Amino acid sequence: MPLKIEKQADSELNMTPMIDIVFQLILFFLFSLKFKSLDYRIETALPKDRGIQATPQLVTPIPSIKVSLFRRNAEDPKRAQTLIKVGSSEILLPTYEWTGSRKEDQTMEDDRDKRFAGITAKIRDLVKAAPEFKGEIDTPPPSGGSVPHSDVMRILDCFLEAGVKEVNFVGAPAPLPKSQIPK
Repeated sequence: MPLKIEKQADSELNMTPMIDIVFQLILFFLFSLKFKSLDYRIETALPKDRGIQATPQLVTPIPSIKVSLFRRNAEDPKRAQTLIKVGSSEILLPTYEWTGSRKEDQTMEDDRDKRFAGITAKIRDLVKAAPEFKGEIDTPPPSGGSVPHSDVMRILDCFLEAGVKEVNFVGAPAPLPKSQIPK
């Protein structure tokens, strides 16, 4: 007599342990993975006129046009003026305070524009002597630190209008600590 086996409900596979094991394997491989260092080199073009060389070369420095800015009467804002030195010439900018009157303010702005146009012309004249010049903007102490930012930027604009593309700013020394300031 044949043995009768009862049909049971379809058994389902429990996937939870398999997912846990796969996740642990993924983590194991990620943590044990070692990245390769870069096997290639970055190609660079180093300057040939500077640095250590087997055959030294004579490098002629690029001449610079130096523009210095000073602040006169900086302690009194109503009388404060910016003095600009380009080479041997000096240009004194008038005080720059808005009055609220459109006509007066426009006249004052036009006067400043004319003076900056004169600075641009002086820089252009210096550049005509030799085409390769670099610019230098200096605000020396003690009054250079109080020159308005707008005046410094206008000088930078003068250099750019004159065709000088390389302009350096001469850095000011670090301020003295309060304990070392002379009284």
